Amino acid sequence: MPGRNGQETRRSGRVTLRVPLRIYEPGESKWFLVEEASALKVSLWGGLVALKAPVKRDQELFLVNQATGQTAESKVTYLGPMHLEGRRLRLVAIEFLRPSPDFWGLGFPAVDPSPSQPI
Repeated sequence: MPGRNGQETRRSGRVTLRVPLRIYEPGESKWFLVEEASALKVSLWGGLVALKAPVKRDQELFLVNQATGQTAESKVTYLGPMHLEGRRLRLVAIEFLRPSPDFWGLGFPAVDPSPSQPI
């Protein structure tokens, strides 16, 4: 939804949280490990992950939260270059394909998906 300056606004707040992940690519009959990585920022709808592996926009990925064991199907929504800890990593934004409110192991406030009605 457009914000005050015509830019998109976020559906929910972000939390800076380092979460260890295993990231898989779907195959015909099994998942293929892309890499072990960490989420850097998380939200109710997805997160920002630092990856070395090449991925494409709209690519589907399966995420496994190594701390909780939760899994979530997601897709890549943003690719950006980045250097982190002396290694060439890329910031990759992912969006969950289905609501996954418990994936990050945090409680997020409930969000009403319906548009606000004028009073």
